[in-house]
Amino acid sequence: MSTIAEIEAAIEKLPSGQLDELFAWVDEFKTLLGASDALFAAYDKEEADAQGEAR
Repeated sequence: MSTIAEIEAAIEKLPSGQLDELFAWVDEFKTLLGASDALFAAYDKEEADAQGEAR
């Protein structure tokens, strides 16, 4: 599967139990992405602060 249409078609065929598992995975994945974004933002700020101090 490499297109959104293929993924959507596959999701439509999932039994409800597996659909629930997919939703749980998506929620966890979104949380991890959010945590990664926050971590990278903190690193970027720390680096910018350090460069400001070095000047």
